[in-house]
Amino acid sequence: MVADKIIFIILLIVLLASILISTTFYNENFEERRARVLNELFRAIEEARAQGSYKCCIEPPCTMCYLGEWIWKNGSCYCSYMIVNGEWDKVCPQCIKGIENSKCSSRMGGECV
Repeated sequence: MVADKIIFIILLIVLLASILISTTFYNENFEERRARVLNELFRAIEEARAQGSYKCCIEPPCTMCYLGEWIWKNGSCYCSYMIVNGEWDKVCPQCIKGIENSKCSSRMGGECV
């Protein structure tokens, strides 16, 4: 009997929490939702950087590689290595565009390549 009440209370709390969370997200306007999504994306990229699997060549980092829209998979980016090694065909288009716009952060001999 006591266990049933505890289970009921836990289920009620979970239900109320899920309602609160879902109504919060549905009440966001486009700009709020966009900011939240981008914040989560860049947080995930920073985590990948800290783990050593995101070696982007521009600042701020590209999102194309993390989203799996280039040759790198599993949220990784190695464009910086490809630039240093002269393998430009393996540098994602977003990084190429960033380099053209002076956002390069890859260094070879102290110079941006």
